[in-house]
Amino acid sequence: MSNPTPPTPDQVLAMMSQKMGDTLPAWPKLLANLAPDLLLGTAMNSAGSVGREASTIPAKYRSLIAVAAALGRGQASCARSQAYMARQAGATDEELLDTVRIARHLAAAGILDAATSLLADLGAGPASGEKTR
Repeated sequence: MSNPTPPTPDQVLAMMSQKMGDTLPAWPKLLANLAPDLLLGTAMNSAGSVGREASTIPAKYRSLIAVAAALGRGQASCARSQAYMARQAGATDEELLDTVRIARHLAAAGILDAATSLLADLGAGPASGEKTR
């Protein structure tokens, strides 16, 4: 049994361009020249996650999940290209807006979760020996 030949960086760029159209971020082209191994590794990660055809989650929803994750991490170009692919898979403008709403909610909830200790300290009142104004 032989292993299939991995794609070349040019083949990966062509596949990415086909999937993402004019929303393809700038970094894949840069990586193709500077660090083709990183480009190929990223493509393999994508093929095993959001691009995984055997997934039980339909392509539209995989892309919508990726949009939310990218927004939550502040990755604007990734969110844009994933939104493009979600549209190609049948997502509507309203579904994309709902995805933005969900991502915004989770980001805000994350801030409140991170502030839990601070909020608990505020609710406990002044620490012993601390003066109040």
